[in-house]
Amino acid sequence: MNIIASNLLTKREEKRLTQAYLAYLSGMSQPNYSDIERGKTRPSIDQLKKFAEILDVTVDELISEVKKQKKPQVRASSKKPREKQSTLIRVIEEKDNYIKKLENELAVLRKKED
Repeated sequence: MNIIASNLLTKREEKRLTQAYLAYLSGMSQPNYSDIERGKTRPSIDQLKKFAEILDVTVDELISEVKKQKKPQVRASSKKPREKQSTLIRVIEEKDNYIKKLENELAVLRKKED
């Protein structure tokens, strides 16, 4: 397993998120996210930024080798809790809008078939 994959797995589990939910929040399918987390594929820079935002870590924390420490390092968040919450709400709303768009396109295709 590569460093990025290992760090993603660790950070995702620390946040108690499923692969499916993290994939949903980041705009990708669960199998594609799973491939990244297993080290089969590498994420793009944009994907790394999105993962870092969702997991509340820096991109550097995702791509750097973790050094073993006796005490965990506490990271001061650059965002206030309300800003983090509004960011997650915005991401979820974007995904909901995307799903509605796909449902509308599917309805149009089904109408054409009739």
